[in-house]
Amino acid sequence: MFFRRRNGAAEASPDSPSDAASGPAAPTEPDVAGPARQLLSELTVIVRQANADGGRLPPGAVPTVRDIDDVLRPLLRYIETQSASEEEMRHLTAIIHDYLPTALGDFTALPAQYAERPGVTGTSPADDLLRQLQLLDEGANELQDLVYTGDAAQLAIQARFLDAKFRRSDLDS
Repeated sequence: MFFRRRNGAAEASPDSPSDAASGPAAPTEPDVAGPARQLLSELTVIVRQANADGGRLPPGAVPTVRDIDDVLRPLLRYIETQSASEEEMRHLTAIIHDYLPTALGDFTALPAQYAERPGVTGTSPADDLLRQLQLLDEGANELQDLVYTGDAAQLAIQARFLDAKFRRSDLDS
């Protein structure tokens, strides 16, 4: 299970629900806006390359790459303004820097006659690529859920805090 902690100016108010007696404030998370913009740019290049290589890729590969893009692009824009944990950024970076370009690059580097030939595992490189892309799509969706549900939970916590702070109790007479 993932836990999210965000530190920022918006949460540093003296009336925040955090424990003020816990000592000095924790260091703020690094600014992720710049890295998110960089990842967005890299994702654009990857999708353009997949579109250009569409004739060499197996049927279904380009739509799956676009599905991944459809999940990650809005997520990166959201993270640009709302921040993200280090773990979330690590996962995003791994997908965009490593996993997606490696899967596509390794496949396109193969000579065309080997793309459909079953290998040692009994599956063809085309099948392997499609499976990898499906796993990346699932991982991107899980990461999206993690980010958005974490932020929704923060909203619920803040709502409970404000309710407790400002709602009059029967004892307040």
